[in-house]
Amino acid sequence: MKYHPLTKLASLFVVCLLTLTSVAFAEEADLTSMVKDMQKQMADLQSTVSMQKAEIQALKTSGAQVQNTSGGVEATPPMSEAEFNQRLSDSTGGANKWLKDLKFSGDLRLRYEAFHLNGERAGSSATANTYEPNRNRFRFRLRFGFEKTFNPEMKVGFSLASGGSSSAYGNADPISTNQTFGNDFTFKNIWIEKAYATYTPEWAKISLADGLSVSGLEVTAGKFNNPFEKGSTDMIWDRDLKPEGIYEKVDVNLLKTDNLTLKAYGTLGQFVLQETGNVASGNGLGSVSGKDANLFAYQVGLNPVFYVPGLERPVDALSALSVYNYQNYAQSQNWYAYPDKTDTSFANGNPFLGAALTAENFNVISLYQEVAFYPYGIPVRPFGEWAHNMSNKAGSTNAAPFANAISGGSDAWSLGLTLGKLVKKGDMQASYQYKYIGANSVPGAFNDSDFGGYNYGGTNKAGNVVKLGYNLTDYLTINGAGYFVSPIATRATTANGAQADQRVSRFQLDMTYKF
Repeated sequence: MKYHPLTKLASLFVVCLLTLTSVAFAEEADLTSMVKDMQKQMADLQSTVSMQKAEIQALKTSGAQVQNTSGGVEATPPMSEAEFNQRLSDSTGGANKWLKDLKFSGDLRLRYEAFHLNGERAGSSATANTYEPNRNRFRFRLRFGFEKTFNPEMKVGFSLASGGSSSAYGNADPISTNQTFGNDFTFKNIWIEKAYATYTPEWAKISLADGLSVSGLEVTAGKFNNPFEKGSTDMIWDRDLKPEGIYEKVDVNLLKTDNLTLKAYGTLGQFVLQETGNVASGNGLGSVSGKDANLFAYQVGLNPVFYVPGLERPVDALSALSVYNYQNYAQSQNWYAYPDKTDTSFANGNPFLGAALTAENFNVISLYQEVAFYPYGIPVRPFGEWAHNMSNKAGSTNAAPFANAISGGSDAWSLGLTLGKLVKKGDMQASYQYKYIGANSVPGAFNDSDFGGYNYGGTNKAGNVVKLGYNLTDYLTINGAGYFVSPIATRATTANGAQADQRVSRFQLDMTYKF
């Protein structure tokens, strides 16, 4: 049978269409299967990622430790605070309670010091003067201690420090912790510098009226930092001096406005100077007896803080009035350097005859003023102090030679300026101070030991002090200082007229590391 050509063409088209349709159906089935497999894998992967995120978050929030095990990772359950404290106590034997709120501090200072002396020192005999040569020396100062706070009301402190020559009562110099290199590598002394307890009762914080309140009361006993450094200069107190006894300090808020804060404080001190019976013998002066020596000190201060147009930071001022009443100090050799009364170095410029200082008494009044302000962010602090010995009797009743040589010397005064402040790395500080210290104005035993020759500071001196400092790091400081000092009055201390005070140029270079 013969077919029409069109019939053959149509039949061929149908066969091709059926063939292509069957192939397409087969490929669609395979593709559907592949899509389903990929969806399952993605679901598994998403589940794994979610689990890992949950584990990471749990580790972050609980601080649990993760440690490797055979074939996996295991998270240690978080430790409670009670469990941590118990484990710490077990490992330290209970010392952790004592270490809490315990602060350690200290410093090491290395110093090079040079002296150029122009005058002459008192001779040891009536016919010969003793000349002091120029000198170079190297020294160090080491201090280390701690302060432990038991609660907001009670703390104790303790520190050790280096020092020079010794006596039966410890370091023979109350105003220096320096130790000079030398003496063929011998070991150097370490002394108790401070040992004190401080009580700051919460009940003493009293609100009296609007803006008027007692902000705090402090009572400290033992051997401690000098509370009268605030409101005074080193014309009266060397910064190394650590008084012994007890003091009380109260702080008061007087007024507070948007532009002015006015505060005040009062400090009382009861300090022991000598408690030995004051009996001297074997010094060529015979046996001398007297009374115990004490110091009763009083200071009130007013501290206004106020804003001035053009300055970003407020001006911080301080005015202070102090009275230092020395009882029996100038009599009965209570001012001698050693308990056996064989050395007179504590006079330090105070004229003396036999067992007594020629001032006879020291009842010193002091007025202090400072102002701190910050132009262009630079700390600037001018300051000044005037002191007068209200009980000086030198020249009125004493015999020669002191009655004629120094009959006054009741006044002392100082003016200075400090620029900058040493707090952190890169800070700089410069200061200038002029001091005039009359021979009988203040006890020479306790003021700046650097303001004079290499054996003493003291009184009957006037001159200039220049200092520069730079913080190499937050804890390492380089300082330089120059002292240019002359005697106020030339006084004879031996029959040949030898001078006990000299003109001195003194230079210091320090490197101090605080820790």
